[in-house]
Amino acid sequence: ENTLETLEKLKRELLQFLNFDELTEDMLHRLIDRIEVKADGSPIIYYRFSIPKIE
Repeated sequence: ENTLETLEKLKRELLQFLNFDELTEDMLHRLIDRIEVKADGSPIIYYRFSIPKIE
């Protein structure tokens, strides 16, 4: 995907979540790829999207 397509995809995903009363399991699965817990107990959250690097 090119940068514009990636940004449009991210925009569509985020617009679905703007007006919500409760965070649902579906929302979490669509936004978060995985969560790792370091040895000290602190989390590392990997999101399903990333802002494209613009050069």
